[in-house]
Amino acid sequence: MGRKTVDIEALLRWAYREELPKAAAAGSRLVVGFKTGWGGVERFGELLAVIDEPDIRNRYGLVPDGTASTDPHPDAVRVHDAVMALRRCELEVPEDWNPIADMGDLGPEGAAAVVRGLAGMTIINDKGARVLRRSVARIVIRQAILGGAPDWEGETPERHVVCAHGKPQWFRREVVVTDGAFGPASHEIEVDGFNHSRRMPYADAYTKMVLDPDPAPVVQGRAEYELWRGALDLLAEDLAEGLEAHKVLPSDRSARPWEAPDPERRILPSLLVPPAPERESRAVGRKRKRDAA
Repeated sequence: MGRKTVDIEALLRWAYREELPKAAAAGSRLVVGFKTGWGGVERFGELLAVIDEPDIRNRYGLVPDGTASTDPHPDAVRVHDAVMALRRCELEVPEDWNPIADMGDLGPEGAAAVVRGLAGMTIINDKGARVLRRSVARIVIRQAILGGAPDWEGETPERHVVCAHGKPQWFRREVVVTDGAFGPASHEIEVDGFNHSRRMPYADAYTKMVLDPDPAPVVQGRAEYELWRGALDLLAEDLAEGLEAHKVLPSDRSARPWEAPDPERRILPSLLVPPAPERESRAVGRKRKRDAA
């Protein structure tokens, strides 16, 4: 019997929607009930204490299908293993990365929005490396269950002067001196730059610009899209061999749909960097040579 040809997104949907829920929750072959998001609050209201209840999710992190009579298909298990392997990938953001360049010149506020967008989806770990708050594996699983791609669309913002009550706000820098541990210490603070007695701004006052709407959420959405799209390529490559009943096709989605189509279909760099292959031990290498001889 030949293998079924299927694209990588359809394979992921099949695995996480149809097959992997067939695995029972830990320690049980039957799911007797489901917890609601409000259930924990109700229990706290009744007993005035947090009650630890058993996790009904199965080993794949999914709510089990209590009506299933078979185990997950081996291909689905292989897909899950490949998705979990994505956790070893690293995030690498080029210095000139700007996912909102198509929105025009947004000035320094646009560059600041890119920084804020990335900061909102990453953390610095104990090794000093910037890592994702939500792993690429979780992004892939979420989209497999929900369908479609991460939302990357957004309205082009406009630059406006920061206003209050319909009037521009003025700011100025002022040096203040405070008592420090080793004597007086001076530092700058930002204060009101409008001279209310003269009803005019100070000579050294300045205004600020703001983008409306804030494009930082669009930055996050497009970063997630790029990571997800790069993960699809890695998964399609990883799953090209080793499946019993499926032959995987790569995704035909654009790497960056917000950019103008490139007639040469150039290879775009991905934010997702696959892990380096593990080095083979000398003992294994010598055994391979003996077997080949």
